[in-house]
Amino acid sequence: MPIFILDNLRSAFNVGSVFRTAEAVRPVAVFLTGICCRPGNRKLSHTSRGTHAEVPWRYFRDALDAALWARGSGRTLVAVENTAEAASLWDADLPLSAAYMLGNEAMGLSAGLSRIADLHVMIPQTGLRRCINVSSTAAIVAAELLRRRSMG
Repeated sequence: MPIFILDNLRSAFNVGSVFRTAEAVRPVAVFLTGICCRPGNRKLSHTSRGTHAEVPWRYFRDALDAALWARGSGRTLVAVENTAEAASLWDADLPLSAAYMLGNEAMGLSAGLSRIADLHVMIPQTGLRRCINVSSTAAIVAAELLRRRSMG
């Protein structure tokens, strides 16, 4: 089962949206870290439309602990970020059960997570800002996982 590791997301809207995405392409688990709100938060519950009750989730105080737990369970750590070394999401060799690490809305993925990633992927973009919302990024990754599942 793939995991979305949310690295200190500030927005309850974004966290709730990731739960909706995870439920739509289940099975996918969500790991919340640091300042991420957790189920029980009113805004998260409203945005998730109840999917937070259907999706396996876990909270870690530190995002690095979440990533190391995922690696210890045999998962590949995939940093989803725009970096020079990132491969295109469409072309990368992605294990379907990887842990996809998604960064904070303002700061991106923390340096510690970026350093320990086994693979860096990015979503090809033609815009100048190269800045897709984190919940939209999760949805694009999820759609690619779903596409690959159907081909397998």
